[in-house]
Amino acid sequence: MKKSSTIDAFFKRKNVETSCSTEQSNTCTNLNPLSSDGNLTKVRRTGVSESFDISLLERDPGLRKQIWQYHVNMQNEIRRAYIKAGPYQVVLTEYPRSEKVPRRSFQASWFKQFPSWLEYSPSKDAAFCLPYFLFHKENGLFGSNAFTIDGFQN
Repeated sequence: MKKSSTIDAFFKRKNVETSCSTEQSNTCTNLNPLSSDGNLTKVRRTGVSESFDISLLERDPGLRKQIWQYHVNMQNEIRRAYIKAGPYQVVLTEYPRSEKVPRRSFQASWFKQFPSWLEYSPSKDAAFCLPYFLFHKENGLFGSNAFTIDGFQN
């Protein structure tokens, strides 16, 4: 069986130190993204905080602000914070039952079946999907809000 290649096998890093224009031989620009000590130069971002406090984010999926409602420059940082925090899985001794017959309720055992993505909102008594929330767009398809905004109840 053939060993799978990594993406690095397809690309080679160019080691370009300086480039001089042919029109003016005395004008040279440094094209190397590495600084003199060999480290990548740090670019200062404006308008975005360097770190985001996870404790400031709403954990309850039924109450939290959607990713697309944050400033565009902060969305990836917010996503990383939610990924780091993991899915919001509240384990209760008894979950509220639905009003419809047959009376159903959320089951804590579902967290063991779907540990990486299933979330529960006590405020809405509904199930949510963490990855879908992380990458949901504002103008999604019909019914796509069931796992991000409205929550799923059966």
